[in-house]
Amino acid sequence: MTILQAYEQASGQLINLEKSSVIFSKNVSITQKQDVCGKLGGMEEVKHGRYLGLPMVISRSKEQVFGYIKENINRRLESWKNRFLSQAGKEVMLKLVTMAVPIYAMSCFKLPRKLCKDLSSTMANYWWGEANGKNKMHWISWKKMAQERKEGGLNFKDLEAFNKALLGKQIWRFITKPNLLVSRVLKAKYFSKESIFTCKVPSTASWFWKGLMSVRDVLEEGVLRRIGNGISTKIWEHKWIPQAPNGKPSTTKPQNCKFETVQQLITNKRWNSNLVFRLFNKSDAMMILSIPVRLGGREDSHYWGYNEGGEYTVRSGYKRFMKESLGSSNSKKKAGTSMEAGSNQTKAIWKIAPITWEGADDQIGNFHRWWSRITEAKNRQDGRNHMGLTANILWQIWKDRNKREFENQAGYNPCSVIQKAHMEWLEIVELDSKKEPQSTTETVVPVEVDSVAPESHEGVNLRVAIKTSKRNAVLGIGVSVRRVPNEAQEVWALKDRSLGDHNIDEATTIKLTLCKALDRQWSTISVQIRNKGLLKLLKLGKASDCRMTTLIEDILSLKSLFRMCSFCLDNDDDNIDCNSVSSYAHGILLDEEFLVPPCS
Repeated sequence: MTILQAYEQASGQLINLEKSSVIFSKNVSITQKQDVCGKLGGMEEVKHGRYLGLPMVISRSKEQVFGYIKENINRRLESWKNRFLSQAGKEVMLKLVTMAVPIYAMSCFKLPRKLCKDLSSTMANYWWGEANGKNKMHWISWKKMAQERKEGGLNFKDLEAFNKALLGKQIWRFITKPNLLVSRVLKAKYFSKESIFTCKVPSTASWFWKGLMSVRDVLEEGVLRRIGNGISTKIWEHKWIPQAPNGKPSTTKPQNCKFETVQQLITNKRWNSNLVFRLFNKSDAMMILSIPVRLGGREDSHYWGYNEGGEYTVRSGYKRFMKESLGSSNSKKKAGTSMEAGSNQTKAIWKIAPITWEGADDQIGNFHRWWSRITEAKNRQDGRNHMGLTANILWQIWKDRNKREFENQAGYNPCSVIQKAHMEWLEIVELDSKKEPQSTTETVVPVEVDSVAPESHEGVNLRVAIKTSKRNAVLGIGVSVRRVPNEAQEVWALKDRSLGDHNIDEATTIKLTLCKALDRQWSTISVQIRNKGLLKLLKLGKASDCRMTTLIEDILSLKSLFRMCSFCLDNDDDNIDCNSVSSYAHGILLDEEFLVPPCS
């Protein structure tokens, strides 16, 4: 009562004891309960009920505790039954109104499986309707209707998976915001000396905590530590290597090893390559050296691998839990067999294709990155024709796949697919040649990033090019520097370690170029880049790859240090051949700079 009075005096808010109640542990005797309630001004004991929409006491009968959710949904659906709603109207009602009822409770507690099934059954009955007091036939299961539209569903929510995704959001908050009061309280109670992913769940734990622990395995699978200063990441225990199968080194920890944290592997904001090769096997060492080290001594952070930018969202978590729940179904196995057969078919088609793409092999498995690599060829001789033919082959592969999947046809053989793609492409080229030439403004593809820098741009224009060597993992960088308006020019030849991916190497190049420009104390710069995909990522400020996200963040941090810094597409009009400089950089020991006399 003294505490409550102090609160009243400090806040000016008077506690209404008649509307207040008290919760006791089951170990408190009846006499003690009566004594305490009397001294609290006749306050009553809480046995059931809700506070802010959530149950205050979770008893053994979970269905009874959460029964109000079912009652609420049943009451809403009953009131709609007599309304003549179309299927589209029913869909809106179920998604926007009915699904909003249990979300608050599901974000804190794991609902019983039977309750989730009952709620899904109730919504399915409403969707299919009734006749003469009986439910109509359900032609498709709710599990199928809960899939995405592209997979044949209607995008309804699978309540179990959705419940898990909401609980996953709570775990993500605990690991990314450890200073929150709720994070500190739960850590002190349940995992004070270990990780939330490895702590044991005591039998006396609350229903809330048991619900969270039921989804932590999926969270742990997708969470990776992103290296900053390396202080809080343990080398042999944490998941921190993006390309490793389980995120951890495959190398066995050496006996009497004194190296425990990743910080000990970093020197002057770079990997200590000699130490890395001495501690780890070659495969681990190469993967570690390909991880960008963040600027500014930032702390290590967590990265959710199933969402672009690495931030856990309920949407991305739901997709992951849905994939897990569907993984064991027979229909999924059959689909996987069919797709596998199609993939063998696809490899045979590309094997005999008249065009190959060297350097794009490392992007197989990710179409977006693979196509980004293909589009880099637009500036080379016949590059656009090669891209057009490639797109037509993809189109024919897609049509061939649809014949097999939906029409039960054998499809074309690989030779026929290539021949058909080539003939249609020649027809397109012939038609284009007969069209009247368009103006430059009509033919230029709009870019969703900064446009090409104008000639009158005042400041320093930098143009970059790279040349990588897979044999010895060397990254050669050529940078041409033009000061405007006096047109003085110079060339930088820089050398670094290739990180094994062309896009990541290009992002590393931009980062190094900005660092060097800062050392010159330039205030206004414009950086011309040939990689359109990288420019788009710089605008978005995030990427689907953990390593690329680190580089993007560093580049944008460096950009903010200039008075004005812009990125634009390379117009390819400079008289300095950056490609030759990047090739020359392979043979240098230290970075070199050259002054170039202005053209007469």
